[in-house]
Formats: sequence, C-alpha cells, structure tokens
Amino acid sequence: QVTMKFYGKVLTLSACLWECSAFMTPKASSPALIGSQRTQTNMYTKENADMLPIDALWEDASSITVQGSTLRTCSLPVSVDKAQLLLKSEGRPLKSQVDLYHGPDYIPWNCAVYTEDGKKRPINLIVPSPLSGNTVAMQNTGFIEFPFSACAKVDSSSPRLENFYKKLSTEGTSKHVQGGAVNTTPFDQSVDSVQILLKTDGRHLKARIELLQGPNNLKQSFEVYSS
Repeated sequence: QVTMKFYGKVLTLSACLWECSAFMTPKASSPALIGSQRTQTNMYTKENADMLPIDALWEDASSITVQGSTLRTCSLPVSVDKAQLLLKSEGRPLKSQVDLYHGPDYIPWNCAVYTEDGKKRPINLIVPSPLSGNTVAMQNTGFIEFPFSACAKVDSSSPRLENFYKKLSTEGTSKHVQGGAVNTTPFDQSVDSVQILLKTDGRHLKARIELLQGPNNLKQSFEVYSS
C-alpha cells in the first residue's frame, strides 16, 4: 500500500487530491500545486488536446544536464506568468532545490524536491512567474555521481497550464490541514499517479508532501514555500 502524507507547517491550508497523472505547482497566493508522474492516463483526450503528455513536452523542448552540486539558472520571458519545469534522471536518485528569484535576492516561491528514482518518478512542477524580471534557479543538491536532466516549457499564449489547474481545482475533493498537523491519504497499487493542489486564503503557504511505500520507505518528497 502506498501512502501520501501532508505536513501543514504555518497556516491552515486546503488540500485537494485527485488520482490521475502529472504533478504541478503554480502561483501561491493562488495555489501551489505539486506532483509526480509515472504513467499517462486518458486525461489527454481530444477535448483536452492542449494538455500534452509529459513525453511530448520533453520531445518539444531542449533539455540541459545539471551535474551534482551545481547550479543552473533560466530567465523567464516578461510575457509569461507560469512555466513548466521537468526534471528526470536515468534511474538514479534526484535531489534539487528550485527557487524563483524576483530581482537579485527576493525568493517568493521555492520547492525542494526528492525522488528515489528520477526515471520511474520524474518531477513535474509549474513555477509561477506573475511579475517581470523572474529567474528560475535549479540546484542539484545530490552527489556529483547523480546528475539530472531539466527542461522548461513556457506558454505565453496557450491556456494549457491554466486549463490544467482549473480541471484539478474543480474536480477534486478538498480537506483542511491545520498548521502543524499531519494528514495521510492511503491508496492501493492500482493508482498510477496523483495530483495535489495546495492553497491558502492568500497568506503564506509552507508544506511538506511525502510519498511513502510501507511505514518508512520514502519514494518522493516535496517541500514547498510560497509567499
């Protein structure tokens, strides 16, 4: 049995869990979304043609290699308010600190990610970029033997990311997680992947999400902060 564990760390937040595919994270005064993808499901239908599968995004965008203990940055276009960031490895563990910089030293959003197997459970984040002058920094916090690949996809005119967020927020079932509380959601082996949407009433959001298999077998974790 697999368990998803939520840690609410500052304020009351609403958690919305939906079984399907792909993990995401947008604007935090609007919500933070995190997730991870293992297999594709039938959400990519003709009606949702703008919801491209992750494999197609990798083929469409150029990728870079981030070596262990190194930092890579990417400046986002002024016209973009969301960017999709994809991280994967060749089956090795993947650890990264992803920061959104607005200006030289202000970080309104960040996410520390870990996955035991970056090929089986790659990372898929939606990074908010509501103001101009934003830069995404990706630091490989793993050992030098554990590089990972990264690519970014921006949608300056397509509603793809916005449609994805709306679908999750309207079709999921939400619950409140009080500050300092721990909430767990078990699911069986028939579930390929899940989506999680976290949001507050406009105040700061700080949470940790863990994917556990068994009592102490950590497969994936996300530690999110959004101002």
